[in-house]
Amino acid sequence: MRSALKKAYNPFFLIPAAAIYLIFFVLPVLMGFILAFTDWNSYTTELHFVGLHNFVEAFNHRVIKVAIKNTLIFAIISTLGKNIIGLMLAIFFNEKFRLRNYARTIFYVPSILSSVAIGLMFTSILHPSGLLNTALKAIGLDFLAHDWLVEPGMGIISVAFVEIWQWAGYHMTIFLAGLQAISSDYYEAARIDGAGWWTSLRRITIPLLMPAFSVNIVLSLIGGFKVFGPVYVLTGGGPGYSTQVVSTFVFKAFGEGNWALGNAANMILFIVIAIISMTVLRYLRKKEDEIT
Repeated sequence: MRSALKKAYNPFFLIPAAAIYLIFFVLPVLMGFILAFTDWNSYTTELHFVGLHNFVEAFNHRVIKVAIKNTLIFAIISTLGKNIIGLMLAIFFNEKFRLRNYARTIFYVPSILSSVAIGLMFTSILHPSGLLNTALKAIGLDFLAHDWLVEPGMGIISVAFVEIWQWAGYHMTIFLAGLQAISSDYYEAARIDGAGWWTSLRRITIPLLMPAFSVNIVLSLIGGFKVFGPVYVLTGGGPGYSTQVVSTFVFKAFGEGNWALGNAANMILFIVIAIISMTVLRYLRKKEDEIT
């Protein structure tokens, strides 16, 4: 049996996968890192080493502070929203009732739709004279109507809620997998001891869902920090720079021919995502170990 396993998992089969990963991921990242230290742009014919100039320029750029603030706001709101709503949906759809599989599918479907299509749909819904404001005014809630994508401070929050709408169902499926792995014996023992629904949730469900929380929170944070599509489609980073995020800053830098500056900002974003994600994952893994 041992020889059969060795034959089935011959390490030579890893070579094509490793080569693809090296060519399409590792090399572009390394090239981008190297080019971030040059004066590469649309106007130069020769590359010159400029040290940390591009990184300093990226940090001192008039837009970067707004972009960083918006990226943080988006990442925090979308991570909280996707996980809280995803957990609530998972708990609800873990119960047995007719048509629950169809209902699960309905909530999951948005995650496989194009972000561009969803952005265009919500552009019309969130327009000042769009469906949302029209509905609010029709039921006498005029004071709740806003210019959702235009008002300062409101635009990035509105985009975050569109992101939550699209991905909450995806995170629901991960929580569902975790819930279905929890033995019913725990809940039966809790009921015998007189524990109610809320106590069971706090003492059994949430602690035993820590692996699912780890996956969902890290995925949400990574997606939040590198957001581009929803912001670009819904607001284009505007009005002005009010909804600019780091990825749209990088996109605009490349569009203006400041390729080295764009690479520097992209490297900064990559490093920040890696540090925050590894820190959060390490903390959550520690919590998992404490539970087990």
